[in-house]
Amino acid sequence: MHLSIFKSVAFITLCLTTFALSAAPFTPKDDAVIANSNSTLSASLSVEEINTLVTNSQYVGQTERLQGLLKTRLAQLYKHTPSSQIGYLYARVLQKEHLFDEAITIANNVLITEPKHSNSHLLLANILMTQGEFIRAKKHCVALIGKVSTITASTCVLDVQSQHESVLDSYQALVKIINNNQTSLATNHVLSEMSYRLNNYKQALSHLQSVDLVQAPVSLIVLWADIQIALNQPQQVLNTLSVLLPDKSNLEDAILLRLSIAEKKLNKRDKKWQNTMAQRVTLRELRKDSFHASDLAKYYLDVQPNREKALYWAHINWQQAKMSTDEQLLIQAKAMQRDTL
Repeated sequence: MHLSIFKSVAFITLCLTTFALSAAPFTPKDDAVIANSNSTLSASLSVEEINTLVTNSQYVGQTERLQGLLKTRLAQLYKHTPSSQIGYLYARVLQKEHLFDEAITIANNVLITEPKHSNSHLLLANILMTQGEFIRAKKHCVALIGKVSTITASTCVLDVQSQHESVLDSYQALVKIINNNQTSLATNHVLSEMSYRLNNYKQALSHLQSVDLVQAPVSLIVLWADIQIALNQPQQVLNTLSVLLPDKSNLEDAILLRLSIAEKKLNKRDKKWQNTMAQRVTLRELRKDSFHASDLAKYYLDVQPNREKALYWAHINWQQAKMSTDEQLLIQAKAMQRDTL
């Protein structure tokens, strides 16, 4: 899954409280489990329980868990009861599968009936930002003013602005706005990412110093790992990320990739993570999985250098996402190709 999707899910979840987003992880009751056919969620699952499952999808080991089942169930609910809450949740699930046009249509329908629906404005801002539609994305951020806190609305606006204008100006403006006030994890995430893009890695890490990675969304964990690798601290990445989830086979591609990069940098004889990631990459390629194109491109840049494959997957990723990190990925892949000429 593309990191911008991880990030948007995390940002929406952490910024707003419309649907009690601080709820603890939900496990369906014994009498409300997935049907034996594994094709749909039990009808006894309430909308609130589905909301919690969608919210939990930002965490390690859960980003793709029940994705198809949730989409099926929400499609049914939306068809019969297209409420604002169901529409928003359905749009979020569609966004995760890069079904952006469908997600935009449904989120816009929510705003037709409930123009002040903050979560839908924020969701649309993130989808449009991912697509490189920065002006349209910013309009939805501006629409948040007066509906959410000033810091939350400003974080949204400046995050979008940093993608197509000066990152430094956006960073400095956001720092000035928060003015040493306590900030949400989402705002700290954006500040850290801006610092990372400015190559100020120590400052980037400082914005995450109080974060408990066990409770953090995948996008933030990946950012933390990228910062540590940039600071030449790969052992820290291995020590921390390798214990995040008991079932290592369920780790997200993006996390496995960072473990592989860290392991390679340490020149370890044991290539446990590189071998595991290689198996995952083989599976993704067999499936022609554009859903993980950015991870595949980065794999062929940083783990198993392959100019042709890095460029191929970077182009696939660019067709789907046009944020600054996606542009850099494509630039790096093109630079590898030029080296062979």
